[in-house]
Amino acid sequence: MKVSVIIPVYNVAPYVERCLLSVLDQTWQDMEVLVVNDCTPDNSMEIVRRVVADHPRGTMVRVLEHEANGGLSAARNTGIRAATGDYLYFLDSDDYLPSDSIENLAGPAAQCYADFVIGNYKVTGADYWAPPLCLSTGLYAGNEVILSAYLKDKWYVMAWNKLVRKDWLYDNRLFFEEGIVHEDDLWSFWLACRAERMYVADVVSYYYDMQPQSIMRSPSKRNLECRVIVLSDIFDIIISTPRLQANRLVYIFFETLKAKYFDRILYFSSDETFRFESYCIFRAKKYLPVSKALFYFRIGLGLALRNLHYALPIRFGYVYFRLYVRITYYISVLPKKLKRWLHL
Repeated sequence: MKVSVIIPVYNVAPYVERCLLSVLDQTWQDMEVLVVNDCTPDNSMEIVRRVVADHPRGTMVRVLEHEANGGLSAARNTGIRAATGDYLYFLDSDDYLPSDSIENLAGPAAQCYADFVIGNYKVTGADYWAPPLCLSTGLYAGNEVILSAYLKDKWYVMAWNKLVRKDWLYDNRLFFEEGIVHEDDLWSFWLACRAERMYVADVVSYYYDMQPQSIMRSPSKRNLECRVIVLSDIFDIIISTPRLQANRLVYIFFETLKAKYFDRILYFSSDETFRFESYCIFRAKKYLPVSKALFYFRIGLGLALRNLHYALPIRFGYVYFRLYVRITYYISVLPKKLKRWLHL
């Protein structure tokens, strides 16, 4: 079974050699490596070409060139369209793999014909919390099971470290939305809504290396605007799919996502106009009245209190929602801060 490893490259000169070598040194033999040059301004591609020329397995590498910088989504889509493998694997060029990564994922994929296989990962380079994989090794069959696990945060949203069957991806048109960041949130939601067979390999098959300049640490205004776009796109998916509208966990997930995104907007932006406009968009993306959600879905007290903002005039609702989101954020981080203060 052939695996296509897709590696977008942009401004990663300090890391790309480590990344590429970790792929070329894999124990899994039947692979191709698609390096997508997204018009990187540094010498990343010089490093790539040197590694390819020097490595005994360098012939498995194909370099794909963009005529203009298109971003991570566009680079991944270029790799998807050029891939000849049975399964596709997404790898960010500042991260790297243990030598048996592809083998640990591709072996089960071949045996159970999974729509996708997900592995565990380890964060390196920084003391940073990342969403864990909370599922044990094995096959998870049926979309209800897979979607439920996703909505309960039992598997992470990042597109990397997922081995996806190419024909299934094409059938479901599971490409990445271009021109935005946080595309993984949208892509993984689509994945969760459509997959019927997911295999979990609870072994470390990916090293997620956090960099100081990461957009996760210091998001730009555009980064925050994309959260509004992604939430709107997820809303469109839900309202176009009756079974999702009728799913209690989808409702809780979506309303929680609003609070999560709005918290980031409050934390990283001081632009009051942008904050208020974002709230208005979030408030408008409501597919079920609060009263119906309260009795039909039997939502908990916390979500019921948070959603009181819908019953208030817009300006008052904005003040209430902002206050509620910030208070719950401080409550959630208090235990972590106490541990640091007490050096635990």
